[in-house]
Amino acid sequence: MKTRRLLTLVLTLALALALAIPAQAADLTYDVPGGKLYFDAATGTITRSDETVTEAVIPSEIYGVPVTAIGDYAFNQRSDLASVTIPDTVTTIGRQAFGGCRSLTQVVLPDSVTSLDQGVFSGCSGLTSVTLSKNLTSIPRETFQTCSSLTGVTLPEGITTIGRDAFAGSGITSLTLPSSVTTLDGSALSNCKSLTSLYIPDSVTYLGEWAISYCTSLTSVRLPNGIKTLPMRLFEDCISLEDCVIPDGVTQMRDVFRFCTGLKTVTIPASVTFIESGTFYGCDSLTDVYYGGTALQWSQIELGGLNDGLDQATIHFAQPVAGFTDVTTYDYYADAVQWAVNQGVTTGTGSNTFSPANTVTRAEAVTFLWRAAGSPAPASMTSPFTDVTDTSAYYYKAVLWAAEQGITSGVGGGAFGLSNPLAYDQIFTFLCRFAGESADGDDWSAAAVNWAQSSGLTDDLSFSAAASCPRADVVYCLWKQLA
Repeated sequence: MKTRRLLTLVLTLALALALAIPAQAADLTYDVPGGKLYFDAATGTITRSDETVTEAVIPSEIYGVPVTAIGDYAFNQRSDLASVTIPDTVTTIGRQAFGGCRSLTQVVLPDSVTSLDQGVFSGCSGLTSVTLSKNLTSIPRETFQTCSSLTGVTLPEGITTIGRDAFAGSGITSLTLPSSVTTLDGSALSNCKSLTSLYIPDSVTYLGEWAISYCTSLTSVRLPNGIKTLPMRLFEDCISLEDCVIPDGVTQMRDVFRFCTGLKTVTIPASVTFIESGTFYGCDSLTDVYYGGTALQWSQIELGGLNDGLDQATIHFAQPVAGFTDVTTYDYYADAVQWAVNQGVTTGTGSNTFSPANTVTRAEAVTFLWRAAGSPAPASMTSPFTDVTDTSAYYYKAVLWAAEQGITSGVGGGAFGLSNPLAYDQIFTFLCRFAGESADGDDWSAAAVNWAQSSGLTDDLSFSAAASCPRADVVYCLWKQLA
């Protein structure tokens, strides 16, 4: 009898606990407009939703359990879903979680989200606005595929990979890739019919096949320095692209411009040794090829068949600039070097060399600026710097003049830093102050860079503010500002 009563009591308590603590149930529900959300308390995941859900305001917790994930296919093909609110407890969003939600127009991913799976918003044809978490490191494959109403999206700094088909068939008209991106995978921007311009930063070291193909409105593209191979079908059917500059260092061109019927001019560096069959197939408008090497070097390129576009084009070979064997007419700094020689800013590093990649010291940079300004005499011949004492040195008057003009105050401790390598932000600062603008305070570097960018000095330059500025870019900046 006692045993039976004890068993009854235990069963009653167990039932009461089960009713009182639903947070341990495997599939809890949460009411939202139009239906329910289903929640797995064991994993903190929204697993699915009713097909009739119209507004998904996801809570930060359900029955006291934090919501940390939106699972695979949780809202997939919910054609009536018009809005979703994601709490800042969510860290991951699963595969195709919102795929095919055609009525969804705006999404904000909180900064708690660090991971997206494949195709999270694929097929969201009504999506017009997306705010991405600043803590994402990749845009996985098919994330925004066929989001035809999405005309633009801001990618946060920290993104390293744009996955295969990530924006394929989307409505983007322009896209800025942050300098953290290293990979633009295959077909990542394929079939973006409204994309007109694309700037790919030098941080990108891998371009996948078909990455920018079938972008029929594309008129302007900037390829990254540092890549060695242009992949297969990179620009296939980009019929509005009229000119393209291949970066120096590229050695192979793999069937790149097939059916680019509007292509008129292309610049090819001397580093190219192989042009695959079909690279210029269908390029019936190609008239001019600007090659960075000699006619002999061009004849040594391994050239495949089906490159009829090259047969009708005029090949222009590079010529030396200002008598320098290491500066040619197709270098972006060619005009700057010619101007610098004409103005007496520099005569090069030897009888026929300019040494464009050589590091520049602060003494040399100030002297270049001083000569470009007409070599004005300083008001006083007394040096304010402890390391500027040789009155016969080529830089002496230049440093004194620059100090008097407020162009430089040295590197601290009474020193000018004659032999210190010149950084980009320093040449920008010199020119900013020379122009009568301010680049002072704790954030002088950022102020100088912002001024240089707004003044057009950084056009065609790839730089990091604190990196050493080579001779080519010092002269280029002087020319942009003073010529």
